[in-house]
Amino acid sequence: MEEREIAIIATDLLGAEKAQKVVRSMRAQCRVLHASLEELPGVAKSQVEQGAKVLIAFGMFAKIVRQSVSVPVIMVDLHPDDVLEGLLQAAELGRRVAIVGFQKVLRDIFRIRKLLSVELVDIPTVMPEQIPEALRTLEPGDVLVCGYYQLQIARDLGIRTVVVKPRDSEIAKAISLARSYLEKKQDVGRERFQGQEISEYASLTVDCAGNIMMMNRLAAEYLGVSQLTAVAFSMKEACPQFTRLTDAINNRRSYYNQIARIQDRIFLYHAEPIFRGEELEGAAAIFQDVNAVLGSEAGIRRKLPESANRAQYTLDFIHGHSPCMTQAIKLAIKYAKSEETVLLLGETGVGKELFAQGIHQASGRKNGPFVAVNCASLPESILESELFGYVKGSFTGANREGKKGLFENAHTGTIFLDEIGEISQVLQGKLLRVLQEHSIRRIGGDKPIPVDIRVIAATNRDLISMVREGKFRKDLYFRINVLGLQIPPLRQRQDDVVLLAEEFLEEASLGSGRSYFFSEKAKEAMRHYPWPGNIRELQNMVRRVTVLSDSDEIGEELVQAYIRENRRLCLPEMEEEGEAPAYSLEEALALAGNNKKRAAELLGVSRTTLYRMLERKEL
Repeated sequence: MEEREIAIIATDLLGAEKAQKVVRSMRAQCRVLHASLEELPGVAKSQVEQGAKVLIAFGMFAKIVRQSVSVPVIMVDLHPDDVLEGLLQAAELGRRVAIVGFQKVLRDIFRIRKLLSVELVDIPTVMPEQIPEALRTLEPGDVLVCGYYQLQIARDLGIRTVVVKPRDSEIAKAISLARSYLEKKQDVGRERFQGQEISEYASLTVDCAGNIMMMNRLAAEYLGVSQLTAVAFSMKEACPQFTRLTDAINNRRSYYNQIARIQDRIFLYHAEPIFRGEELEGAAAIFQDVNAVLGSEAGIRRKLPESANRAQYTLDFIHGHSPCMTQAIKLAIKYAKSEETVLLLGETGVGKELFAQGIHQASGRKNGPFVAVNCASLPESILESELFGYVKGSFTGANREGKKGLFENAHTGTIFLDEIGEISQVLQGKLLRVLQEHSIRRIGGDKPIPVDIRVIAATNRDLISMVREGKFRKDLYFRINVLGLQIPPLRQRQDDVVLLAEEFLEEASLGSGRSYFFSEKAKEAMRHYPWPGNIRELQNMVRRVTVLSDSDEIGEELVQAYIRENRRLCLPEMEEEGEAPAYSLEEALALAGNNKKRAAELLGVSRTTLYRMLERKEL
């Protein structure tokens, strides 16, 4: 990025001098120019022709510049605190105070108009050539709070004024936003945006309060707003669907490949925080119509080798606001920065492979391969040859040329060993040797082959119990459990159940062309079911009810029908008692006020069975 690609245009000499001072203090190389109102469009076009990629203008003059050029234009606006100070000064000079400014500056000021001892008059935002006519509507004795440009016009009309100057920090913020935009543009030019090389994309930038600072023409077109007035509004007013912009500011981290629906269109977007040094200044969104992305992705996929081992998901795909899941994601982010082995623990269906892919994608190995192996899906003899490979002639039926194993395929990347608790002790010993020596030997070979890999293992088994029973090697357990991560089951994330279900429902709506939604009673039923199959079960339930529903509204009866059918999975002991209960164990205890006798009656089981259930659940 060359900072000569940023040009600042001021319509008054005082503004130009102030901008030049900030540029010098930041040691920036931005061009600073002075242009009269008549010269402004021509100067803006000339700067773009000379290589400017972003322009910066003051207040309403940004609107004129936007009409003249196609590159992004950042507006330097007045700070609300300075406007308030100007109002207080004006209140000492007259009983009626008028002010010219954008809505995002005025909306907070006008909330306190009743507290002021003056009548506050706002002059609607107009184009500069309309300022003289607007100021002529003021009465004798009125005081005008204004910027540099209105100052001379007001003086010619005999209107008393209080001048509000743009802060140096606001000019510096605009320069930082311009720098960030150019950096993001270069990044997008170098990398794929969900599998596509982007030549043109929509972008907008907001400050820490969510106010729109910059928006290009494509973004304005997609969002259905005027590019001239978009900067007068906040993100919540113009594009509330981009919720990850708020998250990027609050959590000071990036969110990639997010989905937002705006009317009848679906958009893929990235949200990234903007920093000046260590100081957070806002966030930027880059987005594109998903249909364009899918069309290009299909072409790219045809060009890629089918055998490529790639991770598809990042940690941003893991959604949830419950404390336990938030903590798990935070740990995963920390683990991604390390090269140590990770052990993912969790029940079936909680998303262990999603975490594994996310850790790989957030690590320094993200450009290397990601090789996933389900250790429970293959017989031991086949699993060994798949993992280690073999030399030619090793055994009957072997490939004549020999074969590379999955450890070799994962070289410089990550290998994910799912269901590691299912491998035999013989294979456990060979795996331990790989982790200790960082090399493998193909079956039938005697030459060690160095491998540079990171191992992420996962299991739904209790490995500590298996170690005690002699079914899993203690030394291997400690070797793979350097960084342990327990992924919480869905029953511990009740606040996330409806959130996830609605995301799955949105996917189903896109696939069917419908607009499904859950009734409130259906949501309540989902919250009270413990989901023994976790996220996978929840997703399957959503698929079922969308097929069975005759309307867009998914009612309680469809959800309850699914729950009744699968309730016995929550309580294996029910099989010996006959019918599935009306309540889960936790629900029965809660309804009975923890009275064991009453809870057993609600469940329709004996107290002996209830105590066995409590023992198993450790309640």
